[in-house]
Amino acid sequence: MRILSRARPWSPSPDEAVRRATGGAVRVLNHADTSALTALAAADPVTNCFVESILEKGRDATPARSGGPLFLGIFTQATPVTAGRPAGLEAACWVGANVVPIGATAEAGALFGVALTALHRRFASVYGPRESVLALWDELSRGPQRARQIRDDQPLMVLRGRPAVEPSPRVRPARPEEFPVVLPACVAMFEEELGFSPLQNGAVQYRLRVEDLIRNGWSLVDLDDAGRVRFKADLGVVSASCTQIQGVWVEPSRRGQGLAAPSVAAVTEYARQTAPQVSLYVNSFNTAALRTYRTVGFEQVGTFATVLL
Repeated sequence: MRILSRARPWSPSPDEAVRRATGGAVRVLNHADTSALTALAAADPVTNCFVESILEKGRDATPARSGGPLFLGIFTQATPVTAGRPAGLEAACWVGANVVPIGATAEAGALFGVALTALHRRFASVYGPRESVLALWDELSRGPQRARQIRDDQPLMVLRGRPAVEPSPRVRPARPEEFPVVLPACVAMFEEELGFSPLQNGAVQYRLRVEDLIRNGWSLVDLDDAGRVRFKADLGVVSASCTQIQGVWVEPSRRGQGLAAPSVAAVTEYARQTAPQVSLYVNSFNTAALRTYRTVGFEQVGTFATVLL
């Protein structure tokens, strides 16, 4: 008896899919595009801190294995308006679990949204400069994914010099043996920020993330005399040009006691040992946090948006 093999249905490569969906306006970047991508990200090291941190770890523009992270790019012909832009690369977009546009206008963001829809992937979030993120999401939302929350006004702030308040001497890097007391504080911060526990799904990955931050000296804490966390913050993203503070949290019973500003000032002083600029972004509705950061000396330099999926 002759057994006929069943051929697998053909599916286009990611590059073919995005080129077809965008009429050739977007393509997947490759190794040859790495220098252009690096220059594009370096044009705004505060906004592009996350992407620069990826590139500095040795990652280039080469796509990962099938279904893995990749960069998308939009290229333009050299004109007097675009003179000086790197190698014709007009805008790019990191595509991993999260989506991060780089140097993108609203028009470019919309094109990336069309390209991402054609990839038929699921993402955890889209974040970055508000104009490009919201335009990207407007197109991506036409697909199957739905937003859990859209935070469309997040001041991007930076501190380029010394803090304006005296740093707390109690804030220091957490030690590996303090993981059992640091983890609950991280979980409490996450739940307060996003409304669910990071241990519900992907608990192993979250624990490894906290362990990694502690191991690198990027988790900073103030412990009370009983060894409980009063304050915590992370250097969540680190590049040679900029660090991005994340996960700032004050234990609820300690709030309103003047603990936050000196503690954040201590984190910024520590971060400045790694990079000359210290940044963060914060929800505009978090008026207490905004007041703290301005007291420390942070200034707004842009506006982010985050779409949580």
